Amino acid sequence: MCVFTGIAVTEHVSLDITLLFIAAAISAIGMVVMLRRMLHERASVEAAWSGIRHNPLPFYAMDRSGRIIQMNEAAALSLGYEPASNVPIGERFDRYVDATDVHLLSEHAELAAGGKSTQIIIGLRGLSGDISYWKALLAPAGSVGCPVGCILIAQDVNERRRNDEHTRHLTHYDDRTGLPNRRLFIEQLDEMLEAIKDSSDTLLTICCIDIDHFKLINASFGHDCGDMLLLQVADRLLRSCGEGDLICRMEGDKFGIVLADTTGERSEGDAILKLMAVLEEPFDIQGVPIHITASAGYTTSGQEPHHSDKLLRNANLALIKAKESGPNECQGYREEWDAASIERLRIQHDLRRAVINREFILHYQPQYDMHSGAIVGVEALLRWNHPVRGLVPPAQFIPIAESSGIIVQIGQWVLEEACRQNKEWQDAGLPKIPVSVNLSMRQFWQPNFPESIAAVLERIGLEPRYLELEITESMTMDADKLTNSLLRLTDIGISISIDDFGTGYSSFSYLKHFPIDRLKIDRSFVSDIEDDPDDAEIVAAIIAMAHNLHMQVIAEGVETAQQVHFLKMHLCDEMQGYYGSPPVPSERIAEMLAA
Repeated sequence: MCVFTGIAVTEHVSLDITLLFIAAAISAIGMVVMLRRMLHERASVEAAWSGIRHNPLPFYAMDRSGRIIQMNEAAALSLGYEPASNVPIGERFDRYVDATDVHLLSEHAELAAGGKSTQIIIGLRGLSGDISYWKALLAPAGSVGCPVGCILIAQDVNERRRNDEHTRHLTHYDDRTGLPNRRLFIEQLDEMLEAIKDSSDTLLTICCIDIDHFKLINASFGHDCGDMLLLQVADRLLRSCGEGDLICRMEGDKFGIVLADTTGERSEGDAILKLMAVLEEPFDIQGVPIHITASAGYTTSGQEPHHSDKLLRNANLALIKAKESGPNECQGYREEWDAASIERLRIQHDLRRAVINREFILHYQPQYDMHSGAIVGVEALLRWNHPVRGLVPPAQFIPIAESSGIIVQIGQWVLEEACRQNKEWQDAGLPKIPVSVNLSMRQFWQPNFPESIAAVLERIGLEPRYLELEITESMTMDADKLTNSLLRLTDIGISISIDDFGTGYSSFSYLKHFPIDRLKIDRSFVSDIEDDPDDAEIVAAIIAMAHNLHMQVIAEGVETAQQVHFLKMHLCDEMQGYYGSPPVPSERIAEMLAA
């Protein structure tokens, strides 16, 4: 069964609703596996349905005869029923459809039940008798070659649900399990820590649970079964937690849990083992019993009572140690594991010396117009030429530079060097192109940052239009502060792009509020567009969304002719990756521009 999201859009629809439509379409991609066998596998119905019961979009499941066999609360409300009242399960859906559209619905429902996704606009008559018009999308339900009905997802044109409610759902909840996501988990953990800061008899246990050999389950049974298993695991853990506890899906097959307890009432280790025990009973997937084990790492608020990020780090470190000991292990955090901190201190010391000794260099990766093939820009990429270690990959030192604050000095050097190099190319008579520079969060939040950028450009003599600053989605969490800084930068004439788009917090509200010129599609989506239909749909949707908002789109990590063909077909503007050129020294860029 294929699942999709439909939100009715009129011909003169506003920008807000256009954005909501595309954002919902991207969100629904994550629901595919959750509903794929919902009708076919009755044993998993409740676990699957729990993820969408409170979704703001109406969901209907119908059998081949057109009778409603399942619906969520939003669907009940859309027909005029209260969620707690007797919803019309077992009734034919077409009794609510305007008579002039019944035949149209019947034709397309048959197409969906036969295995083909389709969409229509129909009139819907609720209990009040009033007709509203829907743009409805229908898709087949059941296993491949054996459809048993269809799924219908739509939204009333006249209803126009509040955009902020839908955005919050995308931002704070996992779209596969319905649990809070990592972002909401951290926010609520901060609140819980704040609530107990003056209490000496309250303890929080922060735990990370990871399913052992989950990749093997995916490889053996398929990703659909893997996601159905995650739903059932989430359901068991949720039912086993207490009223004051917190559970979220962090990412992949990892769950985060906070157990609230009064000191002395229970051992934290015993509490975690009791939680793991609920996973021992076999799970039913496609009628096959699947036994799993899980590993867990935990820490307590007594170790870091004011720092949620450190508590989560300690729990993750404990989880790593548990998995190193073998499957089905549980480990509490120990301070002696912090030997890695000594290495971090060494790197911090070397980074400070590297700033003084000018050990950093910049390479540049060309950005190409998707259709003409011309170089239309370059991205400046930092490299550290350590006197002993040699070239150190950015992944090994950038996080440490971020956490220590050294990134501010490094970032300032990168900015000035990139601008200086670009002005040098221009003075040599080479084509004038913009240079893109990545900004760290610490660097961006520096006082008077826009004014400092303007001073650099004036000192070097580079026009602002030849500098592009790349920010990450995580920076959008402080919307008010970010908006003010971005407006000041754009007033100067500097372009702004969102780097690695699609991998952050999945909040799309900032796209309409912030002065953003370009989206950079993350390479993780581009690399799989040939093999993964979901990634292909995500890339196509991002391009369409950006163009609707009058933004340019550049795809990162382009490596094959097939990827280029797909991006051209979906009207992507620019590309960057090894298909064009790897990052190269400035001298090579000069040669390429001269050619």
